[in-house]
Amino acid sequence: MKKKILILTTIFLIVFISLSSYGQDKIQILTDNKDSVNAYGINEFYFVHQVFADAFFMTDLYKMLNYDEMAKILKTVLYKIDKDNTVTVTIKQEKGPEARLVFFIKEGTKDGTLLALMTNFHAEKRKFTKELDEKNSVVRWYFIKGNKLVYRKDLYSKKTEKEKMGQAPHKLIDYYLFDDNLENDSKVKGLIDDILNNEKSDKIEVLYAKLYLGELYLLNSEIESTEKEISGLKEYFEKYKDNGIPSQYSLITNMAETEFELMKRINK
Repeated sequence: MKKKILILTTIFLIVFISLSSYGQDKIQILTDNKDSVNAYGINEFYFVHQVFADAFFMTDLYKMLNYDEMAKILKTVLYKIDKDNTVTVTIKQEKGPEARLVFFIKEGTKDGTLLALMTNFHAEKRKFTKELDEKNSVVRWYFIKGNKLVYRKDLYSKKTEKEKMGQAPHKLIDYYLFDDNLENDSKVKGLIDDILNNEKSDKIEVLYAKLYLGELYLLNSEIESTEKEISGLKEYFEKYKDNGIPSQYSLITNMAETEFELMKRINK
């Protein structure tokens, strides 16, 4: 599937490489779409949740973009992309090639309408490169299911559900919250409560439970509750950092806070 996505984006990549100048702006967002419409009716929460992590955290762009810049990129993509219009984001780097994020739609796949993200970020070298690397460039694709944007590996199947049930408890929570089976949505809160109400729960599992509780609040636009839960998440992490929770889990609190800040700006 990744090879097919790379073939589909070849024409876009050629156009990007041929451009000699992106002007003086740090960020340029290119699209021919004159309208501003959420063409597929994707819920903003699901769109932001899926795309911000891949577009900004998997590429380290979160280190060089502020909340307003990230929110502008995401909102533009959501309201400009459709089957006839791609959205291309170029971001100047202090050193090296510009960062490129390409978003496009392909309808009629076996799993429905696909939204793809292609980047020139080399996952192993951890830097942006002049050309796309077929094996190592960060490329992600999702499917539009109703008002949900679903990561390809989270499409519901009984096989995957069974696998998640045999893994750490938070894995099943994540799957149920972000898969395309609407019946699973009602199971999320109970699974979170099972962890939080069990004094013997692993500290990392409690951290994730707090994270997903905040996600639920954010999904339901309960801003004050979300803010309170994120504050509690950060306090819990600091309390048990290097004492049950490795310090690198700070990335979770960082991403939770970033997602919250982006949603506040996009919902304005």
